Amino acid sequence: MNMRKGSVVGFISLLAMLLAACSGGGGASPQAPASGATFNVVATEFAFNPNTFKAGVGQPITFKITNNGQVDHTFVIMGLDGKEAAKASIKTGATETLQFTPTAAGDYPIICNLAGHKAAGMTAMLSVK
Repeated sequence: MNMRKGSVVGFISLLAMLLAACSGGGGASPQAPASGATFNVVATEFAFNPNTFKAGVGQPITFKITNNGQVDHTFVIMGLDGKEAAKASIKTGATETLQFTPTAAGDYPIICNLAGHKAAGMTAMLSVK
């Protein structure tokens, strides 16, 4: 009788493992993260070079911003709601890294938000599709 009980327990355990392995949750399988993009950006008075960037929704983006100007700068990505979504402050002669993953398609303005810099033309655009 003990041998029979052991066989039943083993069968139930095997059945449970098979069911767990075969169940997919009924929904779509999650997609692998999109491959990231890295952009090297140079900040000077009063421009970002390059000043246009393209990426996909959910694609991790890394900006490596080098300040070759004579004054400090910022690199601010504005969200679709008009609020600051990500920001890096870059001292003269320094390089900073900023990571951002857009969650929706649209155009994300990028500005230097220090007094007068945006008005002087220190802007860029991230277009996300």
